[in-house]
Amino acid sequence: MSSSSLPVAVAAVILCLAAAGMLTLLSTPGPGTLPPGAYPGPGSGLSAPATIQPGVPAGETASSATHRIRVLWYDPTGRTYTFRDYDRPAGSDASTWSDAELPAPENGTRQRQAAMVRFIEWDGKVERMTGTRYLTDQDLITTILNSYTLIAPPRGGNQSGAAPEAEPVTTLTPEQTPAPGMLIPTVSTPCNQGDGTIRVSFGYTSRHSTPVSLPVGGKNHFSPGDPDQGQPTIFQPGIHRDIFTVTFPENGTNIVWNLMGTVVGAGTVPRLQAEIRVEPVAGYARITIRVEDGSSGVTTTNPITGIWDFGDGATAAEISTTHRFERPGTFTVSRTVSTHCGSEAATREIAVYAADFRADPVTGSPRTFRFTDLSTGSPEKRYWNFNDGFSSWETEPVHTFGTPGTYAVSLTVSGTAGSGTAVRTITAG
Repeated sequence: MSSSSLPVAVAAVILCLAAAGMLTLLSTPGPGTLPPGAYPGPGSGLSAPATIQPGVPAGETASSATHRIRVLWYDPTGRTYTFRDYDRPAGSDASTWSDAELPAPENGTRQRQAAMVRFIEWDGKVERMTGTRYLTDQDLITTILNSYTLIAPPRGGNQSGAAPEAEPVTTLTPEQTPAPGMLIPTVSTPCNQGDGTIRVSFGYTSRHSTPVSLPVGGKNHFSPGDPDQGQPTIFQPGIHRDIFTVTFPENGTNIVWNLMGTVVGAGTVPRLQAEIRVEPVAGYARITIRVEDGSSGVTTTNPITGIWDFGDGATAAEISTTHRFERPGTFTVSRTVSTHCGSEAATREIAVYAADFRADPVTGSPRTFRFTDLSTGSPEKRYWNFNDGFSSWETEPVHTFGTPGTYAVSLTVSGTAGSGTAVRTITAG
C-alpha cells in the first residue's frame, strides 16, 4: 500500500466504525423479559453485543475493565422506556450498591422512574454483566419490555452519573431525520359511517428522543390517490394517538398511510347496525316477552355495548333477557347499541291486551246476571266459568245462580293475540 492511499483507508475504517455505532444506538431489543446475559450493548443500551460473558474470566482483572451501571428508565404514563449507561467506581458492585446512588432522571425526557440496574464491565472488546438490582416488581419489568415503546437515550449526554441538561430544539437539521424502525404509524378503530364512507384516525410512535422531520413524499404518503391527507411532517418523541383523521370515500378502505416503509389502513370495516328479536309482540297482561340483541358491526377491537328500554320504566343491560308487562297498553321496546364509532337503536312495539267483563243483574231475579265481554285484542273464543258447577262458551251469557252466595266468576279469552283471564266476585241474593 502506498503512503498516499494510507489516509484514505484509515478514513474508510473510521466511517465504517461510526456507521456500526449508529446502528447499535438505533437497534431495539426483542420482546420479552431480558434473561441474564441478554441485555443492550455498550453505551447506548439498545442492542445485544456479539460476545457477552457473565463475570470476569480467569486471567483478567476487574480493574482492567471500564465499570458502568445500565439503568432501565421508564414512563408509565406514556408507556415508553429507554436504557442509559453511567460510570461507576471500580469497587462498587451489586452487593454494595445502594438505591441512593441511583442517578437523577434524564432531563428533557419523560423517563422519570427506574425499574432495573445492571452492573456492566467493558474491556474494549467484551461486555460482561456482573450483577443486577431490581428496583420494582419483575412482572412490571416484563410488561415494560413486552408492551412499552423503546425510545433512544437523550442526545448529547455523557457517561457520568450526572444527568445531561435538556437540549432545546429550535431548528431541524439533516441529522434529525427519522432512522429505520424508529418511526411507526398507528391507526385507531376505523368507523363505517353508514353511507359507505370510512372515518379513520391515525397516529404514530416515535422512538427518537428529539423531533424529527419527514415531509410528504416517498416515505410519508397515502396511496392510492392524494398522497397528502393532512398527516404530520414533524414527529415528536413518544406515543401520539388520533392526531389526524381521514374520511375515505365509499369503497375507499384500500387507502393506506405509508410511513418509513410501514403501512397502515382501514381494512374491512363493518357498519354498526342495531337489530333485535322480540317474542311475542302481543298478548294479554301479565305477559312475559323474551328479547335478544342481534346487532352487527362488532369487531374484537370495537366491541358493542347496549341497553334495553322496555317502555314501562324498566331497563336491562344483558344481551338477551326476559321481561313481564304487568298492565295493558302499547309499549315501545328499544335496544340502543354503541361502539367507538357511535350509536344505533332498534325498536319494536308490544301490544299488551286486557281480559275484562262486567256482570249486570237482571231485573226481578236477584240471582240472575247478564255477562258482557269487555276484553281488548279481538278475542275469537270465550270461556265463562261461573264457579257453581256451570260454564258457558257464549259471547254474552245470562246465568242464574242456584243458591245465594258469593261466586268467583272467570272469563278466559283467546285468539291471535294469545289468551288472558279475568276474574270478578259476584254476589247473588
